[in-house]
Amino acid sequence: MRKNAWFNAGTLLITWLCQPSVSAFAEPLPPQVALQFDGSSSNYVDVPTSPDFSVNNSGLTVAVWVRPDTFEFTKTEPAGGDPQCQYVHWLGKGESGRQEWTFRMYRDDATACGGSQPDRSKRISFYVFAPQGGRGCGSYFQDDIQPATWIHVVGVVDPSTLTVAIYKNGAFRHRDSYATLELAPGEANLRMATRDAINSFLRGALAQVRIWNLALNDDQIRDLYQIGSVPDGLVAQYSLDEGSGSTVVDSVGGHEPGTVVGGAWDFNLYPVDTSPVGRSGGGC
Repeated sequence: MRKNAWFNAGTLLITWLCQPSVSAFAEPLPPQVALQFDGSSSNYVDVPTSPDFSVNNSGLTVAVWVRPDTFEFTKTEPAGGDPQCQYVHWLGKGESGRQEWTFRMYRDDATACGGSQPDRSKRISFYVFAPQGGRGCGSYFQDDIQPATWIHVVGVVDPSTLTVAIYKNGAFRHRDSYATLELAPGEANLRMATRDAINSFLRGALAQVRIWNLALNDDQIRDLYQIGSVPDGLVAQYSLDEGSGSTVVDSVGGHEPGTVVGGAWDFNLYPVDTSPVGRSGGGC
């Protein structure tokens, strides 16, 4: 009996030790402080340019929490000039004649865009461009995201494979080639809630903008989302948690502060998006 008791106790101890910790698999806390934007041309953040914000020989990774408060954006751009296929650029680096990279989000009524996949409702994508613009390559995911929920989005550019990839809430969604493009660093500023401060603007909130000068892998991006493990190579971090004032600072790389143009500090709590996995894809 005593032998069996010791055996059972040892079995229980080994089982307990092998169990994953609750914290390692718990959903991350959404941002507690953020910058909220009203979707107008007077609401965005402008950060002076730096080579660290461009794709270099080692690659580029950009991670950010985004919360669309609506998918009925008012200051939008038409995809391919199609008035029924409107989107906003909500974080990026690029202007006319010196395009680099951007995150894009479509309105919820972008259901007649033409092509092989006319429905682009609520699609979120990450694109890289040749400097002259006009042609870009990227990847997207398209889920039934509900407004006023947080999404953790990561875009990765990997020059070793000439690919661009996108991740949602720590999970890989799609990877596509940009081999037909010749990327080059540019002098456009980094902007949040818009790309060029002219054509389209996010109505929603942003938090924890992070930039690496390399291509993170699947495991690193999963751990960043799930347990907040920040990989080496981080060159900039604009947490957007100052809570007051009209500037945001880089707490890692010491880059110049960003100017807050009309945004509002938001201390309200919102849930993380739990929409089922929908479509993903990409191309040029």
